[in-house]
Amino acid sequence: MYTRKIASIAIAAGLSLGGAAIANATQAENPQIPEIEWDTSLVKFQFDSDKFIGQRFSATCPELTLGKLDESTVYGTDAYPSDNALCVAALHAGQIDENGGTFTVQLNPGAESYVGTARNGVTTASLPATERSFVFIDETTFAAANEIREQYIPRLKWDTKFTKTGFAYKQMLGQRFTFKCPAAPNNLRPRRVVGTDSYDFKAIVCRAAVHAGALTLEGGFVDVQMDPGNKKLVGSIRNGIETKNGPSGIRSISFVDSPV
Repeated sequence: MYTRKIASIAIAAGLSLGGAAIANATQAENPQIPEIEWDTSLVKFQFDSDKFIGQRFSATCPELTLGKLDESTVYGTDAYPSDNALCVAALHAGQIDENGGTFTVQLNPGAESYVGTARNGVTTASLPATERSFVFIDETTFAAANEIREQYIPRLKWDTKFTKTGFAYKQMLGQRFTFKCPAAPNNLRPRRVVGTDSYDFKAIVCRAAVHAGALTLEGGFVDVQMDPGNKKLVGSIRNGIETKNGPSGIRSISFVDSPV
């Protein structure tokens, strides 16, 4: 267990950052994105785990009131240890300001070391290596983050249900996960899939993605969003895949663009 220094956070009255990073409009408009506290970390959502490396997590920070945040343990610059307070790191990184805002992070392997700096009223500390880290996703980091994540994206089979991916936690409502489907086998047999656009929580991911037009039988990457459940899902025939009518259960899934 490494020893930590406490990073000081100076929030001056009337603090103005300016130039906060471009937020993901689609994610920001998603009412299911959780609003977290200023000391919340990925641990609360069970996201600080090796199986989530390469995946992205979005949340909204509330307005920062003076006196609410006196000091917090924050390390690094641009890359932060995975158990750090998300909103404080987002403020340091310029992703949000004292009024709060929405951000997206990507869980990465740990950095060899973290260097502390003073930015936007937040002073972070230096730290040796950790197992996992996170970076904020915006237009300046998107390409580099994609290079890292591609090797960690889970490869699914053509019969893998979303509930069998290991990501179907109830607290992940509103989050988006990326998977890779291989090319479909020549002897692909019909399997039951429920819904159109919105699909059963137990839907077979690759098949539902083809039905939704997010994937072809040649395979590729798909982005799945966890949504609230629907009492009634309607089946249809699309792209050579027939789906059925039925309920979704307590959650449903849909296929969306990558979260940036």
